[in-house]
Amino acid sequence: MFRSSLFPGRLKKLLPVCLSLLLIISTVALSPRHAAAAVNPLPGPAHPLLYDDFAGGGLFKQNWTNWYNQNGGSGTFTKMVQGTRTIGKFTQTPSSSTSWAKFQPMNETFDLSGYRYMNLSLQNAGYAQSLIRVVISDGITNYNLTGGYVSATDTWTSLQFDLDALSPKIQKEKVKLEVWLRQAGGTYGEMLIDDIVFTTASGGTAPQLSPAVMSADTDGSYNQNTNFTFDATYTDPDNEAPYAVQVIIDDTAYTMRETDQADVTYTDGKDYRFMTKLPAGAHSYYFRTTDTTSNEVTTGIHNLSVTNSSSVIDIVVSQAGYSADDIKNAKLISTTTVTDATYEILDGSNVVSSGTMTYEGFYWNKHVYSIGFSSVTDSGNNYRVRSNQQYSYPFEITPNLWDQYKDEMTAFYRLLRASVATSDAYPEGYSSVAPSAKLYHAAGHLDDAQSADGLTHYDLTGSWYDAGDYGKYGGNQWVGAEIALAYTRYADKDSVKYDNDSNGIPDLVDEAVFGSEYLIKFADQLGGEMYNLRNNASFVHPEKSTDNLSGTADDRKLTDLSVGGSAKSAGTLAATARAIRTAINEGDIASAQIAELTDFADQCESAAVIFYEYVVAHPDGPIGSYSTRGGIPNSKLLADVELFLLTGENQYRNAASATINALTLGDISSTNYWDMSPMSMAEFYPAADAATQSHIHSLLKGQADFFLSTSDDTPYGVLNQFKNFGVNEPHASYLGDLLRYYELFGDPSALEAVVKGMYWLFGENPWNISWVSGIGTHHVMFPHTRYNEDSNTAGDTGIIFPGAMVSGPNMKDPKNRNSISPWYEDRSLYLDDTNQWRYNEFSISIQAGLLYTVMGLSAAPGTGADNTAKPPALPVLSPVIGEWVRGNVTVFAEAGDGLSQVEYAAAGLPYQPMTVSGNVYSTVNDAVYAAVIDESQSLPYVSRRVDVRAKDSSGGYTYSSTHYTVAPALPDPSTPLLYDDFGGGGFWGGSAANTTWVNWYNQNGGTGTFTKLTADGRSAGKFAQTPASVASAAKFQPWNDVVDLSGYRYLNLTLKNPASPDLRTRIEINDGKRTYNLTGGWALVPSEWSDLQFDLNALSPAIDKKALKMSIWLKQNTVTAGEMLIDEIKATNQVSGSAPTLTSGGVNHTDGTPQTEYTFTVTYTDADNQAPFAMELVLDGVVRTMQPANPGDTSYVDGRVYQYTTKLPPGQHSYYFHTTDTFTDAISTEVQSGPEVSWGS
Repeated sequence: MFRSSLFPGRLKKLLPVCLSLLLIISTVALSPRHAAAAVNPLPGPAHPLLYDDFAGGGLFKQNWTNWYNQNGGSGTFTKMVQGTRTIGKFTQTPSSSTSWAKFQPMNETFDLSGYRYMNLSLQNAGYAQSLIRVVISDGITNYNLTGGYVSATDTWTSLQFDLDALSPKIQKEKVKLEVWLRQAGGTYGEMLIDDIVFTTASGGTAPQLSPAVMSADTDGSYNQNTNFTFDATYTDPDNEAPYAVQVIIDDTAYTMRETDQADVTYTDGKDYRFMTKLPAGAHSYYFRTTDTTSNEVTTGIHNLSVTNSSSVIDIVVSQAGYSADDIKNAKLISTTTVTDATYEILDGSNVVSSGTMTYEGFYWNKHVYSIGFSSVTDSGNNYRVRSNQQYSYPFEITPNLWDQYKDEMTAFYRLLRASVATSDAYPEGYSSVAPSAKLYHAAGHLDDAQSADGLTHYDLTGSWYDAGDYGKYGGNQWVGAEIALAYTRYADKDSVKYDNDSNGIPDLVDEAVFGSEYLIKFADQLGGEMYNLRNNASFVHPEKSTDNLSGTADDRKLTDLSVGGSAKSAGTLAATARAIRTAINEGDIASAQIAELTDFADQCESAAVIFYEYVVAHPDGPIGSYSTRGGIPNSKLLADVELFLLTGENQYRNAASATINALTLGDISSTNYWDMSPMSMAEFYPAADAATQSHIHSLLKGQADFFLSTSDDTPYGVLNQFKNFGVNEPHASYLGDLLRYYELFGDPSALEAVVKGMYWLFGENPWNISWVSGIGTHHVMFPHTRYNEDSNTAGDTGIIFPGAMVSGPNMKDPKNRNSISPWYEDRSLYLDDTNQWRYNEFSISIQAGLLYTVMGLSAAPGTGADNTAKPPALPVLSPVIGEWVRGNVTVFAEAGDGLSQVEYAAAGLPYQPMTVSGNVYSTVNDAVYAAVIDESQSLPYVSRRVDVRAKDSSGGYTYSSTHYTVAPALPDPSTPLLYDDFGGGGFWGGSAANTTWVNWYNQNGGTGTFTKLTADGRSAGKFAQTPASVASAAKFQPWNDVVDLSGYRYLNLTLKNPASPDLRTRIEINDGKRTYNLTGGWALVPSEWSDLQFDLNALSPAIDKKALKMSIWLKQNTVTAGEMLIDEIKATNQVSGSAPTLTSGGVNHTDGTPQTEYTFTVTYTDADNQAPFAMELVLDGVVRTMQPANPGDTSYVDGRVYQYTTKLPPGQHSYYFHTTDTFTDAISTEVQSGPEVSWGS
């Protein structure tokens, strides 16, 4: 399989890549024809969608179900033959004339995208009082296609319904059909239906795909490093949009993306693009499209061959580009070292610079080489880096790069404006990156909001939707302050004065005003209280989540009083008032707007005071959502500072000084909802007294040192603080703070770190992706947003949300605890409906630091050459990021010249001293320090971050970090793998995900529920079903979780039937290839707690245990509700045979240098000739998998030697060997000291 990385086509402000260097394969003349047999045809006149012909053909082939009977009665469905027709007979036996019988094709949903008309043939079988109603639903709206109950004639009649005429517009991706019968006379009746078919319109001229070409970025033959770009120009004389433009590669269809979201003219051609890499081997491809009113159009088939390369290489750059006077760098990343260390910088096809790469080391499982080209300063939009016959993505160099991305930053907030239609918030052409058409929506939540008790309605429309959901949260009301300050702090620079909507107000001030309007409503109506309005919608546009009428049941209610939110609101209002008054003084406000804005600034000031006084009066109130470290005083500090700067009143100045002077370095993080202090101190510094200024400088320098040194841990310039939510949010927050530090103190190291940190966000990272939507060749395409109504569909191609930065890499893949670390994938909601928000979420707070940084860099000078001072080195030598550990883990850190007081801290714990590792290191520079962390009692798969710090000669700190994952126990009889104990424990039950089980599907109607409870003193899961018929079956899954049961033989469930005699269950397990019915069908559930055990090794064909997914089904033998309790699900082994032995364990060198290769060996012997599940060397607590010294030796009875060879960092090491045959308990050798590694001469 090749990687289907669906790269977008838009290169912001970049011209097309010069084609003279790219291999272009022209297509043959277009000709209408059927698509290849392996690919479903596109919708068109020649390709209707047959849904059901009632003869086993069509999309739905089963029997329809009498789903529901309103006001009594019953219904039946059968298939029958009538002459030449095979038809469906729908019957009803009513209880009265008010009885209705509902029929559904099971509970199936299907995709009607591209089809316009629903067609069916209908006949009344001779029952004059029989009426029918046909309904289609998209999950949001039920559409009565027949306009109510209608009669039918006794001859076959064709009905056609225009789905495009429905209002509101139907979402065709997931529709469901219903047929209802009603007998007006209250007596038995029948309806006959044949051929339910969906069709398109027909007419006009067929579109064309010309040119349709493939290009590649590799010199010479293609290999798996080659980026293939498939481009096609779609032209339609009737100006009809394409249903899809696709490239078919190896009989798989990939949807191409438009390169210009704003282009809606198809008569002169619109460009589409798809980019991917391909595995070694032979491949074929062609292009196809349709406008649905004419038949599918395809190109000829072409072939290409991809050879195998020994190295997987990427050259990563800032895809946003570079400012001419800034430091410029790129990275070559490879799975192996490269023999050719040269590189070239190309402008088009011309080499403008060349040099030799610098080897940075082995980071995150890849070798990294740095490429510097700061001397290249000429403007151009088609630069690339070339090395080892590979090319980077194109980029531009321009005098001030960041000036051109300001519009995307404010566009982001405009597009998140609540209670406003997209077309009103975002004027056409506002930003150079246009939003996807699917993002546009009508005004929603016009009925915000009701009081918590539902008795009072307040006008609380406005603000911004918080993130991918539609919540509005009190704790994030600080964001308007950073937007306002992005203008105020640079008000003397032209770059922040832009007014893209031409309303006479700088757009930054505009946005702060919009956010403050919402806060004034709270102050006026709630006297300083701030609350949340929680999300109430699935993945639909906001106008569909409520009826938008105040006073009805779906109005959102206020929740979660937030005193911290009140404090932040006061700060935003004061900052907005300052921004308005500054803009008026700067002459940046149109004269016609001055009076209104002057009054609004006064309103902001008054509202800020209301919030502030409320906070002062409620110091012990609930801090609320998005809380700050240090509690309410931290939140209030922003208000103290901004109100002082606004009013000059000493009460605010004194409060700010008192709070700041009580802070220590350990109290400081980065400016975001969790910490108002860095931005507040930077704001307060010019007005503070000398002593407070000195303290602020010390704290902000400590914060800057922290970022400078942690971002220096790797060559990527990223904050090395990975967690289970994306690193980009804190990273960008630090960038904003660091830029303010540069503004105050002029430290060039800070400015350089900001610029390098931006490169990480825009593509200079191991994933070669820009995490900012719409910017760069390969940018994120699946941001987590309800604006994308296709999010949870298989065919979703993503969405462009201009400027939206997603949260990015996590410690681990939340769907796979065995993943690499750190991890990232631009994955759709359809592929990860549980955890996608952890890495592809955006929000108003995630974005705030990026907005400020872009605005600041647009006004800042260039960094110049890379010659700033680097922080003292303090690398963590072991464990390296992503390694697996068990037992006592030794952390080694190398303290460079002048460093002292070396300390470590596991995340959330205080710093503790480290000690010199080995006597030899105490008298030399670059001493190695060590500390031991006991992970023997830690839960498996727990990821732990460890921070290290040391004092430099100036008294400041330098930092470094690593993180590792606790390895699960080897599978043996004494250590079962607990999957779920339904009490918060287990691989699934104790995970960070939503650990409930879900009623995934209901076959033949009915419903299912899952709840956790305590029964008979046990924590249990209750699986319940209410069937619609005896054929109903309810399926439950732990969402889409998969688990690795390698090494375990048995799957065990402890369950009970509490009081449902008709209950049956079916337990299934799927390995990604096939589903195994463990119970052999429907099984009775015992009335007492009982253990079921299934032998996984007995399954045929043999099951692949690496990634298993479980399903639990319920079924009732009568139409009565039933429930089943499960206490525990676990995988186990049973004792059998003799335990293996480990002998002759050792290492070939007891001492050496970091260049020495150390080979560890041990002999594994098993009297039963059982192979080890794994043969582990546990070296300083880090798990290393050993390999047979002689692969040809397959006998374990007489002993098999295993070995592991590695280089080691300086320090006093220790090791032991660990294994199991899975039939007996795991064994370990004694811990041995050594080798002792020194720097050498």
